[in-house]
Amino acid sequence: MAKGAFRLKSGFAGVLDTWSLVEIEVGPAAKDGLHQLYQAELLDRMSGLANHSHQLVVAGILAELAELGAPAGQPSARLFLWLQQWLQRLSEGWPADPSLVAALLDGLDALGLGPRLAAPEEQSGRSWFSPALGGAIRGTRPEDHARPYPPEVQEQLELLSKAPQKAQGLHDGEVLDSRTILGEFLHYHLERPPKAWALLHGQHTRRSRSTHSS
Repeated sequence: MAKGAFRLKSGFAGVLDTWSLVEIEVGPAAKDGLHQLYQAELLDRMSGLANHSHQLVVAGILAELAELGAPAGQPSARLFLWLQQWLQRLSEGWPADPSLVAALLDGLDALGLGPRLAAPEEQSGRSWFSPALGGAIRGTRPEDHARPYPPEVQEQLELLSKAPQKAQGLHDGEVLDSRTILGEFLHYHLERPPKAWALLHGQHTRRSRSTHSS
């Protein structure tokens, strides 16, 4: 609870803002369970996120994932640092969709839900990616929701899993298949997938129309 936060002399104006990284000083929880905010210092405004709406959509997805993975009362340091790192990268201009793919691989691993990116060696046949079976498999199609898993998509996912910084050298359109596969995996394994995910399709539709009209 931040008493008087909207007063001009409160010291909180321009500090307690969406996406801002702040250092805060809080007091013990009151009878109603809310901690009292005494001081807040702005460390990073993440202003680069506002340069493009697509960056904000990806930031929203990552923030929701961090919230889902760190319920109140449970340790959240790892997910907090994960979110901070990826928001900073997006703010610095890393491409949105490649960053989303790399961040999801990193975040799912932090949650203990990392998908299997390579099929077991003893399996043979066509490659599929099945959220229900934990990731990559080979053989006959196991169920309707399994998706074809071409070698180039596997290579891209393995690359971004091992070297997230490679996302800087990719363009949004180059990772659509990887993004789709991880999105389906995410939706299958979480009780409430990020609501902001639905905005991704609209982003690409608007960019396609803009490119076509020009």
